[in-house]
Amino acid sequence: MPPAPATAPFRKPIYTVSRRVKIIDRLSDLFIRLGGLGIIVIVTLIFVFIGLQTLPLFRPAQDKLLFAAQLPDTPAPERLLALGINEYESHLYYLDAAAGAIRFINTATKQTDRVVPLPTLQEHPAVSAYRSPARDKLIIGTADGRIVFATVSFKVDYGADNSRTVTASAQEIGRLEVDPEGKPLVQVHARMNNNGDFHFAAATADGRLFTGKFVEDEGGEAAPVPAQLVGRVNALAIDYEGNRFFVSTDQARLYQWYLDNDREKFFKSYELPSPITTMDFLIGDTALLFGFQDGKVESWFGVREQETDVLKPLHRIHIFEPLPAAVVKVQPSGRDKGFLAGGADGTVRLYFSTSERTLLNFKLGAGVRDLVYAPKLTALLALDTAREFQLHHVDNPHPEISFKALFGKVHYEGYDKPDYIWQSTGGTDDFEAKFNLVPLIIGTLKGAFYGLLFAIPIAVFAALYTSQFMHPSLRSVLKPTIEIMAALPSVVIGFLAGLWLAPLLEEIMVGVLLAGLAIPLVVFAFVCLWQLAPPSLRRRLPDGREFYLLVPLVIAGFMLAYWLGPQVDALCFKGNYKQWVFDTFGQQFEQRNSLVIGIAMGFAVIPIIFTISEDAFSNVPTSFKSASYALGASKWQTAWRVIMPTASPGVFSAIMIGFGRAVGETMIVLMATGNTPIMSFSPFNGMRTLSANIAVEIPEAPAEGTLYRVLFVAALLLFLLTFAVNTVAEVVRQRLRARYQAV
Repeated sequence: MPPAPATAPFRKPIYTVSRRVKIIDRLSDLFIRLGGLGIIVIVTLIFVFIGLQTLPLFRPAQDKLLFAAQLPDTPAPERLLALGINEYESHLYYLDAAAGAIRFINTATKQTDRVVPLPTLQEHPAVSAYRSPARDKLIIGTADGRIVFATVSFKVDYGADNSRTVTASAQEIGRLEVDPEGKPLVQVHARMNNNGDFHFAAATADGRLFTGKFVEDEGGEAAPVPAQLVGRVNALAIDYEGNRFFVSTDQARLYQWYLDNDREKFFKSYELPSPITTMDFLIGDTALLFGFQDGKVESWFGVREQETDVLKPLHRIHIFEPLPAAVVKVQPSGRDKGFLAGGADGTVRLYFSTSERTLLNFKLGAGVRDLVYAPKLTALLALDTAREFQLHHVDNPHPEISFKALFGKVHYEGYDKPDYIWQSTGGTDDFEAKFNLVPLIIGTLKGAFYGLLFAIPIAVFAALYTSQFMHPSLRSVLKPTIEIMAALPSVVIGFLAGLWLAPLLEEIMVGVLLAGLAIPLVVFAFVCLWQLAPPSLRRRLPDGREFYLLVPLVIAGFMLAYWLGPQVDALCFKGNYKQWVFDTFGQQFEQRNSLVIGIAMGFAVIPIIFTISEDAFSNVPTSFKSASYALGASKWQTAWRVIMPTASPGVFSAIMIGFGRAVGETMIVLMATGNTPIMSFSPFNGMRTLSANIAVEIPEAPAEGTLYRVLFVAALLLFLLTFAVNTVAEVVRQRLRARYQAV
């Protein structure tokens, strides 16, 4: 036979890539890299932008000396009383006690603009005076025991060229004989209520005290306040209701009255470490400012020592940076909780009560005589004992903010102890803004906790059952259905939870709580009975279709709990579980509570956790299951001891992604809870989260204002919280993957 023809040697085919394909690959790679880099840059820029919006909150106040000048035509310093400035900062004024007139100084020319005599003071010389922090009202004590009430006003006219002309005027609106003996009133104080009525207090040189009320066009009356004082009166104050009256003496004593209709109702005396040299009320007349002889500056207000207390003794609340010398003047703001304090050495400081911040600090050429905080809080006026005045422009946009005010316990006016409180707005300027973010942080974590408490067991075990036990035909229907749930708008879930679910749960709450016990017991009892059933009966239910039995069992368990609910309520809680909750835990039951949030938010989070967990379980190699079965393990043992640990990195990632979804949820929490920023993890009341707070407050936040920037702080916290959670999740996931990659 002829030899077989030689075969050609096998040659490996040579594949060539066209230039066009290479260009497309390189462009695709470039776009992917640029896209990833762009995302990093955008996220970084968002973080930087949010951070820049929050930085001005912590910027210190700034001042600029506009001018310093000698007051023209001024009397001796002790005859210069009740310094003031108008809201346009065009005129300053003071009471010239020597002339018995109000003298106006034009701040542009530094010269006297107008002098307005007060009729009563022409015959009855002034020896003391008090100017209200707002409304430019003067209360003047005379040398013969009278009080004169006067008002200062400014008329504004605008010319054709839009120039502004301010015309100053003053008017005496009434007088009242206070001391029948006609002794000089060396100390006077008054407050004006919302009706325009004056409540006043006065003291004579020999220590006799008087209080009363004056109404314009109607007159008034004064009556003595019996008192046995130790030392000479050097300061007094009365609130706008006329019932809280305070007197200090040079012997370091402070006396307090609750007057009401009984002027002899003395309340309490206090022994102090140093004499009070000046005092006044902060706006709102709740807190008292004290300046001491040793330079200390403090804020005090009433606090209940026992829950049954009706009258509140004074307590030291806020302590501010002391002055180097004795405090001779405290001047509260007419708009917020800020105030000025001046010392005998000429030191002037601007403080804010809530944040306890020292905002400004400067010094005059001589000791402080008087201080004025401009009505718009854009300037301050200081007068020294050498009759030189200084006008400072003030830029102080966010005085109420400090790290402690945002994240620490603060003792707010009207509260008996320090607390974490968020309350951004009030009805009047008297309101003390409370920008503490801790209740919102707790609310965010609380909402996420109850949402995940409901979602994690259902989602993870449903994913495990679906991937390992459910029949493929049923899985192909159920999994897409649950994934579609993720597309449900959160506003719809919140709407249903707030208007339908919350009232329903309130009626059947005991039954719902019993369902957590009844459903597992019913399922467990049926499984035990099912195991005792004949094999022929059990074979009629194919493997993977147990779902058809589980659904009726769950419904049966819930209906059993629903039926038992009223019985248990009547037996254990006397038919009023809400009262039992309040009596036992001290917590008020609210209709829109954390349980509602847990169920509603759970429905929003379940699809995310379920989908990722199911994919993690399904992607465990089949060889792992085969090896487990070969060793004699059952399906459940394989799922619990092999599949679950192997898929744990993916399950953990699913839970962390669900946590991030719950933390950032806005509409469900906004609509389905009481939206109250409280510090409580109780399931029977609601909360307010950081995201919901931003949605609620942003319409009321003026651009660049304090609330506006505090909301950016809340956004920054959300950003950092999400970043931290994702970082921790990735670290844990990588460690779990490294642990099980060799399995």
